[in-house]
Amino acid sequence: MAKATGKRGQRTKADDALSRKATHHHDFVGQADHDREQSRAMEQERIRRDQKELEKEVVQEMAQELEQISGVAEPPRPAPAPERPTAEQPRPAPAFEIPKSLREGIDLLRRRGPEALEALRQKAEERLESMPSPVKSAVRLTERAVGLALWPVRAGARLVGRVLETPVALVRILIARRTT
Repeated sequence: MAKATGKRGQRTKADDALSRKATHHHDFVGQADHDREQSRAMEQERIRRDQKELEKEVVQEMAQELEQISGVAEPPRPAPAPERPTAEQPRPAPAFEIPKSLREGIDLLRRRGPEALEALRQKAEERLESMPSPVKSAVRLTERAVGLALWPVRAGARLVGRVLETPVALVRILIARRTT
């Protein structure tokens, strides 16, 4: 194969770049193994990077959808906001938080749970209003029946929670004394 030459009979930078990127010719098949391993490694790294980006995008989309479905976060609206907030406008929802521990998760549920539950209730009421009256009455009757059926469970859970408060407080005191 003849060398590509420029104006003065010398190779140019473009020729060097093409020769670096071109597929190298090997006399024996075994000599190409190193090049194949390099290209496989580069391809695997690209695939891993693409998968990570895709996973990150999917997680973000799922978090946005969950916030929109629960009513905690409203979809962005292009309309300009008025200067003064009115009582009818909902307050802006705080950013989506991911707890780092179980205790933070419980605190997060205590803080944000009632708001999310109320938003879900409002959305359910809105959907229920658009349904025919037989469906509305069936839903309300089912809601009452489930509430009555689960009353013993709720009362038992409260009772167990009250009974366990004292031993848990004693264990916390003992742990606090051991660490100091």
